[in-house]
Amino acid sequence: MKLLLLSTATGEGHNSAAAALQEALKPYGEAVIMDVLKSGKRDASSKVSRLYTRLTLSLPGFFGFLYHMGELVSSSRRRSPIYYLNSLYAGSLYQKIQLLQPDGIICTHIFGAQAITHLREKYGLHIPCVGIMTDYTCSPFWEETRLDSYIIPAKALMDEFVQKGIPKEKLIPLGIPVRKAFRTEGDKEEARRRLGLCGTKHLFVVTGGSMGYGDIKTLVLSLISQMPDAQVAVLCGRNEVLYQKLSGMERVRPFGYTDQVDVFMDAADVLLTKSGGLTTSEALAKRVPLVLTHPIPGCEQKNTAFLCSLGAAVTADSADDAARAALKLATDPEAARRMLERQRTYFKRESTEKIAEYLVHLVRSSTQQHMEITVQQKSNKNLCN
Repeated sequence: MKLLLLSTATGEGHNSAAAALQEALKPYGEAVIMDVLKSGKRDASSKVSRLYTRLTLSLPGFFGFLYHMGELVSSSRRRSPIYYLNSLYAGSLYQKIQLLQPDGIICTHIFGAQAITHLREKYGLHIPCVGIMTDYTCSPFWEETRLDSYIIPAKALMDEFVQKGIPKEKLIPLGIPVRKAFRTEGDKEEARRRLGLCGTKHLFVVTGGSMGYGDIKTLVLSLISQMPDAQVAVLCGRNEVLYQKLSGMERVRPFGYTDQVDVFMDAADVLLTKSGGLTTSEALAKRVPLVLTHPIPGCEQKNTAFLCSLGAAVTADSADDAARAALKLATDPEAARRMLERQRTYFKRESTEKIAEYLVHLVRSSTQQHMEITVQQKSNKNLCN
């Protein structure tokens, strides 16, 4: 079996979801990840990624306005300008699909889903195609796509997706895929030793995603002022400016981009993070007390509202409030226990394997059906002759 995973780099979440599925699908065959914005004659991925980073870091209010406008105009009855932009490279993508000959296509980003929808309608692409939702909401423009099914994060979100125009029978509430490293709990002291963060009673881990989004320095200062015996590890991602700001601060350890986020979660007493769909899903799978800070306007605000409504996380409106929430979770075992119990209730670690099993079943069923149709057509042809 060969599957094609279409993603793109507007933040790391979509790529992380694709990597998690690639890992989970390995026992069944080959899963190839392709950045859909690199499939055209010109590589648009880096430009779009830079634009996304610039908007969210420098103009978050404007980004939130664009998201809100997208919610207003997005409809299952018409196509958006975003759809037509993604149709521009669909021909080149189709050529790559023809060369690769995948048995199924999985889209972890709306761009790929829109391009595939165009290919199905214009070129008659018939292989199974599935969308993977990486936020706890129906983000704009998914309803204008035409895929076979959509993996959504939770059953409680089905009504929202149906109201947006996606048929209920196409919704599969299995969760958000996360890599195997996040689906087990490591020893806290061993994790701290590996990271060089030993010798502290309490450890807070702060992250703003791959971009280092949010007023992290203010949050860090509030944490160390409210809890003098604590150490703060800050994952700065690719934000060099943030890394330099935090370097040399007492009881603060900044880290650049890292592939050991799972180890940091094992080491943490509390994780403070913006509410990206993948980062929060990884934390929920790790069962780490979670404080959500500075969501990017739009889908991350929806993520925050959903997770907090279930008691799986808490949020705060200011750095001081976030620090107080983290302090309570670190020093009140009962508060932390209640949150972790909610995480265990609503977010199952086996979700990623179940998604992989569903995808394999869908592809195999489609392949079998196609073979039966082909045999029947040949039989009918022979009878006619």
